[in-house]
Amino acid sequence: MTTFIHSADWQLGKPFARIADDEQRGRVQRERLEAVRRIGEVARDRKASFVVVAGDLFDSATPKDATISHALAAIGSIGVPVYAIPGNHDHGGPNSLWERSFFLRQQEAVAPNFHMLLKRQPVELDDALLLPCPLLRRHEPDDPTTWLRRFEPASGDQRPRIVIAHGSTRSFGGTALGNSVDGEEAGQANAIDLDRLAMGQFDYIALGDWHGFVKVGEKAWYSGAHEIDRFPKADQLPGHVAAVTVSRGGIPGVEGVPTGKFRWLTNEVALGEDGPELLERVLREATGPRYDDCLVELVLTGSVSLVDRSRLDTLLADWRAGLVRFDLEDRVTLAPTEEEVRSLTNRHDPIISRVAGELFSRIDAGGDEAAVARGAIRLLHGLCRNADGASPANPPQGATP
Repeated sequence: MTTFIHSADWQLGKPFARIADDEQRGRVQRERLEAVRRIGEVARDRKASFVVVAGDLFDSATPKDATISHALAAIGSIGVPVYAIPGNHDHGGPNSLWERSFFLRQQEAVAPNFHMLLKRQPVELDDALLLPCPLLRRHEPDDPTTWLRRFEPASGDQRPRIVIAHGSTRSFGGTALGNSVDGEEAGQANAIDLDRLAMGQFDYIALGDWHGFVKVGEKAWYSGAHEIDRFPKADQLPGHVAAVTVSRGGIPGVEGVPTGKFRWLTNEVALGEDGPELLERVLREATGPRYDDCLVELVLTGSVSLVDRSRLDTLLADWRAGLVRFDLEDRVTLAPTEEEVRSLTNRHDPIISRVAGELFSRIDAGGDEAAVARGAIRLLHGLCRNADGASPANPPQGATP
C-alpha cells in the first residue's frame, strides 16, 4: 500500500491582471506559493511517500527568475520527493525552461527533492512505478498517453502503477472536461482518451488541466488547482489536493484535502424594499469574518429609491475597498418615491425644478438616454440633499467592512 499526494495546475507566476489593486494582486500571487508549502503539511500529516504534480507548475513557459527561485524554495520545503510533468502552460521540449541553467542551479541548491519528468517512460520508485505523459508542446495533436497502450509491465512487479497526464478527457456523458480559458476548446488539443487505456494495468491516473477536484473514472481523478484562481463553475471543487492510497490491482482510495485560502464567491441579489440592508446581510453571510480573503462576483438587480441608491453606492465602495476583488454588474434601476420626485421638481429654484422634470421624463425613453438621465438624477439628488444639509448616504453603524 502506497500513499502519495496528487496536485496540479499551480500556475505560479500567474499575473491576475483583473485584480486592480497592486497590494491585493501581490497577496493572491504570494498565496499560491504558500499553498505549495501547505501541500507539504498535508504530505506529512498523511505520511505520504511523495507528491506528483500533473502539469502547469508555472503559468508560463518563460517565468521570471524570481518566480522560479521562490517556487523551488517552496517545493524544497515539502520534505518528500516531488515528481512533476510539464503541462500546456509550462510545456517541455528543446530549450524549455526545464533546461535553463538558472533553473537547474536553483533546483540543485534549494530543491534537490524535485524531479521534472520530461520523457514518456517508466520511472521506478521503491514503492511505486510512475508513468509520466509530459506535454512537450503547448498544443499536442496526439494523445499524450498513447505510449501507455504499448506498455508491457514486468511480470510479478507488485508496485502500484501511477499514470501522470495533463489534458482534457471525455466524461460526464461525453462532455469534454478540461481547461479552455485560453481560448482553446477542450478536446481539440492535449486530449486524453481514457477508454483506450487498459485500465487493469494501471492503478491510478493523476490528471491535471481541470481546476476542480473531480473523479472522471474508477481510477482517474483531476486534483484541481491547489489554490483557487478563478470564479468556479458549479461542478468544480478547487483549492484541494488529492490524498491517494493505492495498491497494485486495487481501487485507489482518494480524499480531497483543502489547501486553498482565498474564496471566490458568486452571487445575484435582487434589491427591493430592504434596499442596501439586504445586500449587506447577503455579503456578510457569504464572506463571514474573513471578508478580506474573498473575491466576489456580484450581479445586482431590482430597484431602489434615490436615498437608498446613495446609501447603496457608499456600501459598494466600502466593500470594494475591503475585498480582494469585487466584480460588479449593477442592473439596479431607480424607483424614486413620490416625495423624492416632488423634492426635485417642486424646488424653489426654477432651474433645478425644470431640469429635474426633464430628466424624469427621459427615464421612460430607455437605452443609453435613460441611463444618462438616471445618473444625472442621482447626482442632482445628492447635490440637493447636501445643499439642504443632509448627508447623501447614511449607512447604519457596523454596516461596512
